[in-house]
Amino acid sequence: MPKKQLTQTQKMDLLCEKLDLVHQRVEDNAQQIKELKEQVDMGRGGIKVIFIVGALVAAAFTMFKFGKLIA
Repeated sequence: MPKKQLTQTQKMDLLCEKLDLVHQRVEDNAQQIKELKEQVDMGRGGIKVIFIVGALVAAAFTMFKFGKLIA
């Protein structure tokens, strides 16, 4: 059974549909990348906060312990 030949108009329509699909996927990917960057930035901020709080707790603990040794 021979393949049905498409007309030039049908080929152009098919190409336009595929191009629209690619364009939509690129936009979706760009949005997902933007959201991922925001999540990474929030994660970095969270790590900084945890580090600072940990450093403050360690400093307070050290100062308390050091104060007990002197007194």
